[in-house]
Amino acid sequence: MRVFLRFLAIVAIFGMAGATAQALTLYADSAGSNRIDLIDPNTGTLIRSCSPAKGNGRGMVVVSNIGYYTVANSNNVYQLDINTCADLGIAFSVAGASGLSTIAYDGTNFWIGDYSGTNKAYYYTITGTLIKTITLSLCTSYCDGLEFFNGKLISNRGDDINAPYDVYDTNGAVLQAAFITPNFNATGIAYDGTNFYISNPTGGTIGVFDGTTGAFIRTLTLNGGSGFLIEDLSFDYQQVLPTPTPGGPTPTAIAPTPTPTRPAPAVVVPTLGFPMLALFGAALLGAALLLMRR
Repeated sequence: MRVFLRFLAIVAIFGMAGATAQALTLYADSAGSNRIDLIDPNTGTLIRSCSPAKGNGRGMVVVSNIGYYTVANSNNVYQLDINTCADLGIAFSVAGASGLSTIAYDGTNFWIGDYSGTNKAYYYTITGTLIKTITLSLCTSYCDGLEFFNGKLISNRGDDINAPYDVYDTNGAVLQAAFITPNFNATGIAYDGTNFYISNPTGGTIGVFDGTTGAFIRTLTLNGGSGFLIEDLSFDYQQVLPTPTPGGPTPTAIAPTPTPTRPAPAVVVPTLGFPMLALFGAALLGAALLLMRR
């Protein structure tokens, strides 16, 4: 009996650890202030902010505890420790660009949207070597919503406009036009491994859209602060990419975010929200420990 109870306690501990590992944070870079916010993607509540103040904020990527961001008036890709807000300087610069907009990460390299008036996207190594440049044909110019997902790219068609998001392959060929059609002036986009989150900077909200169909799911109203002029969004790519990020940036030793083990797609598991899962795990652990004391 005691062996069985110990087994229950171990199961509860690992269950709670798994629930913690699955918790996601949404990261955002705001126009004007370049304020970088950490937001609860379930409630829209501001957790805390960093203020690097490098310029007119645009792109945002987070890999483990490193945040990479861009501003509208510079060709630099900056970096900071997302846990401490410590400035880590310039990661690299994009030659020939006067400004950069949205930024995404594919597990190895960066995709960066041009903000110099073209419809180009640059594919760069993490050390700053240009691999290739592609044209996003349905982008007019100054597009500020670009994301990598499932081996593809998705981009909007302009800067803060009410227009669709189109899916491209990584050579710039259109795979599906108007995959997502928001009903608001939209900018940055992030993918959580299942759904897309799109910023409405003037409305102080984020729209959530189905990652398979592009259908609208819900509106997330930002709260717990003010001045949400979000240009780009990111989840931690180390959590949402289907495999651990190969060859990615080397994180510092400060509290790196663990990479969760994603369940096999063939297994159907009842869905519990994170708070309920954590509560269940705590209750199970408490019951097992109580019985062991008797």
